[in-house]
Amino acid sequence: MNNSEYQTSKSPMWDWPAWVKGSVPNPLDVFAAPQNLVQPILPGWVLGGVVNVTNQNSSAPDTERQIVAKESYGRQLGRIMDALVVLIAEQEKGRKVKAFDRLMKLDREINAIKRRAATTRLDHVITDLATLKENDRKEYDRVAAAFRKVLKEGS
Repeated sequence: MNNSEYQTSKSPMWDWPAWVKGSVPNPLDVFAAPQNLVQPILPGWVLGGVVNVTNQNSSAPDTERQIVAKESYGRQLGRIMDALVVLIAEQEKGRKVKAFDRLMKLDREINAIKRRAATTRLDHVITDLATLKENDRKEYDRVAAAFRKVLKEGS
């Protein structure tokens, strides 16, 4: 191919008259990409459990970030719940306190969620183990032996 076979881009067959250009916006610009493509996506939403710790909501955001990196908020709240459940059980003898009842109900609901999540994870492990048995018998034997050891120790 020589250079004469390539066509250069030409302006459209129809164009605005010179006296209109610059004074009237081109109605076809609604189909053109904007010059500035900055747009917040889901402003104010929190996705994936992300918590923004700033000087606005913490007196020591750097310290708080280090703590959360080591011990998540969920783990911290779980330990507080565990301690409160014990204290409530001791204090509640013969008394009915609505706040205690709600906290104990919350604890039961959280524990039920944890049990269901553990069951789901174990169901996935069983499925994976069956797949491993079909596809890699040597690796299956190794993993199954490790499971048997753990299960035997738990008896």
